Amino acid sequence: MLALTLALLLASASGEEVDCTHADAAGETFPICFDPGNGMLLGAGPAVQGGAVTPELHAGILLRTEWKSRSKGTPWLNTHRLFVTRVRSGTARLGLTATLYEGNLRRHLEEGFILVPTARPVRIPFPFDLTLAMRLGHYERRVWEGPGWTLETGRAALLLDPVRAATARVWLGVGPAASHALRSSREGMVHELSPFTTLLLDAGYETENGWWAARVTALAGWVVGLDGGMRFRTREEVVLERLLIAVNDQPVWLRLSAAHAHADAGIARVDEWSASMGLTVRVWSAR
Repeated sequence: MLALTLALLLASASGEEVDCTHADAAGETFPICFDPGNGMLLGAGPAVQGGAVTPELHAGILLRTEWKSRSKGTPWLNTHRLFVTRVRSGTARLGLTATLYEGNLRRHLEEGFILVPTARPVRIPFPFDLTLAMRLGHYERRVWEGPGWTLETGRAALLLDPVRAATARVWLGVGPAASHALRSSREGMVHELSPFTTLLLDAGYETENGWWAARVTALAGWVVGLDGGMRFRTREEVVLERLLIAVNDQPVWLRLSAAHAHADAGIARVDEWSASMGLTVRVWSAR
């Protein structure tokens, strides 16, 4: 699955206009294109975590926007994810994960540059788009670990995108990230800081008609506790989706995902693999 996802991410956008409507025998038109970045998200399916299989439900609000700056008329390609929640039931792995907000704000320039304000200002070519990636209020409660929870109060990253696609459906951002997190357990509350000592990768590809979508996210770096201790942690996740059917213009995707955490899962900061498969619906995402 990883090889297929990377192949999709490296594919070039054709730039061709896609006809997003089709006509039936009676001449009535209906949409055949869907936007994986827009709509109300609802999904369900089995998940494997720590060797246990449990049912999983997830929901959220997805919003994709585009606007042009007044100074140069260049576009900002933005994605927003609000109130994204995952619930895993079952006595073996009962848990809740919820994110208040996650967003990527990317400014696209046809010809990127750096301005050097000398006596005679110099403009140096800069072959990257810049993305501000943010996440606020990421909460996790793993009941099987006992009393306790983790909360990433905030994360911000400045990413460089060498692909510089003129569409929000192709992106590849890499850059430093800063974050603050809390871990509550029987032993008390622990603060963890990553003062731009973490490297974040966020990449994705969606076909023009929205029938295929893939995303890879990963981070690696050091976090520092208020007691002065430092540790290295990593997280990776791969998601692949394929449109199966649309019922009354409401699309249903098959979703496959796999994730790994090194020294960062739960209040015990353990290593962990997980995977899930399910169906997702994005209501009002037809275009």
